This record gives sequence, structure tokens and C-alpha cells, in this order.
Amino acid sequence: MKNLSSVTKLAQQAFFSSFDYVFCDVDGVLWHSHELIPGSRDAIAALKSLGKKVFFVSNNSTKNQDVYYAQLKTAGFDLEKSDLIRPPIVMIDFLKKRNFTKEIYLIGMASLRGELEDAGFKISRFNLDNPEESVPKYLKTCITVDENVGAVIADLDLNMNVAQLQKAATYLNDPEVIFITGGSDRKLFFGPGQLAIGPGKFHEILEEMSGRKPHCLAKPSSELNDYIRGKLGVEDASRVLFIGDSIPEDMGFATNCGYQKLLVLSGLTSRDTMEKWEFPEELKPEYYVESLKVVWESLSGSK
Repeated sequence: MKNLSSVTKLAQQAFFSSFDYVFCDVDGVLWHSHELIPGSRDAIAALKSLGKKVFFVSNNSTKNQDVYYAQLKTAGFDLEKSDLIRPPIVMIDFLKKRNFTKEIYLIGMASLRGELEDAGFKISRFNLDNPEESVPKYLKTCITVDENVGAVIADLDLNMNVAQLQKAATYLNDPEVIFITGGSDRKLFFGPGQLAIGPGKFHEILEEMSGRKPHCLAKPSSELNDYIRGKLGVEDASRVLFIGDSIPEDMGFATNCGYQKLLVLSGLTSRDTMEKWEFPEELKPEYYVESLKVVWESLSGSK
């Protein structure tokens, strides 16, 4: 791995000439909890000025497409709403292509529920506001099924509990029930000193309980890539650069898809984590940067 800021101008030029598409993560790359990372907006603008086709690929389902898009626009990024690719959009496309008409059992935020409902899908209601402490009552509540449910979608839910997981696992005992997951991140980075538990470990519980593998419609899954390449018409994966701050999700996604990789150290991955490197060797990018400010400086000549 080489620091992009430390290589020759000729090497930088060769790098920037080696791709036509840029797929860029958002949280930890462009901003921290919507506090703009210095240089990120300028870097994206500079890449677009070179004729690069820039799209934003995020696992974030905590807000809907309209809100996320508006926040990017307000922050000064030049994009269309369709340039923002997130799991809810892919889930909706996945279900519509299968003419899905049954109900969905959802572990996810209200924003994801709203996007699915706005797309015409019905969400099965299950609430356990008063936790059960009696095993018979718990079993009666959680190990019964609604025959109308035809899919389980598991994503990030900040208020998830064991009963919700058990209910999902119960539905997944039926092989006809579709199993879908969103972001499988094990750690969520909201800013310096703000690291939270991600949904990935809970998805693994559902996999273990059901003995099934889900359709993962988020990074690092190749099923997300199928959607992206079909939507954008990308023919040569080697001409795509993926920029991200997570080694398992972002660098993993790029590796699975055959994309070039640029790791930024402004988010989830610290320099210490990168230098110790306890990940598969194939996830290593050719280049890394401290932040996207380096990309802007390299392109603007203000280094």
C-alpha cells in the first residue's frame, strides 16, 4: 500500500487516468455525522471536473433517500437523487422484480419501513413493548407465525431486541420466506470516539438459527454489484474506483467486484489498524490517503 500523497506526480496522474467511474462511500469519507470532512467536497468536484462519473454508495438506511440526498445537496455536493445508491433502493428493486405481494417482517429503522411502504409493500406489525419474563408467554408471542409474511428483511435497528430476532428466526424456518439483509457492518463509525455496534453480528445469529444465507443487498455483497452494474451499464470493472473507509465492507466490496480501491483514514479505519493489517491480503488497496483532501490537493496542484 502506498500513500497517494507520497508518490510522484507522474504516478498520481497514471492513477487518476486509470478509472472512469468513482463509487464513493459517504459516512467517514465525506462527513462525520454530517460535519463535512475538509477537502471532501472539493475532491468530488475535482474528480467530476475530470469527467469521472461519480456515484455515492452507502449502507446507511437510518434515513430515507430524500433526506440523505437533501443532506448531500445542502453540504454542497453536485449529484442527482439517482446517483445515491443505498440498500432500500436495491431491496425494493429486488422484490419488485420477483412480483412480491406478501407481507414483510422487518428489523429496521422507521425510515426503511417508510421507504418500503411508499414502494407499495406491506410491513407485518410486531411489537413487544413489555418484555416477557415468562417462557411460555415468550414462546407464544415469538414462535408463532403470520401466514401472510413472505420475506424477512434485517437491517440496522437501534431498538432491536431478542424477541424481534427470535420472531425473524421463526419465519426463516420456512424456506419459502425470502431472507434479505442490508448493511452487515459489525462496527458503525459516527465520528471520532463514536463507534457503535453494527447489525452484522445479529445477521449472523439469524443465519445460524435458520441455517440459511441471506440475499445481502449491501456492501460487500456481489448482489449489490449486480444491481449497480445493471443500473449504470458498467462494462469494465477495472475502470471503476471505489473509495471507502471500511476495510471489510468497502475494500471487501471493491475486491469482490474487481474494482480499484482507495482507502481513506478519515473514518472507521485508523492508521494503526491499517499498518497492523489483520485482514485478508487481497483486500489491500494500492493506495491510501489520510482523507479526500489529499485527492483534491493532488488534482489541484496545491500540495
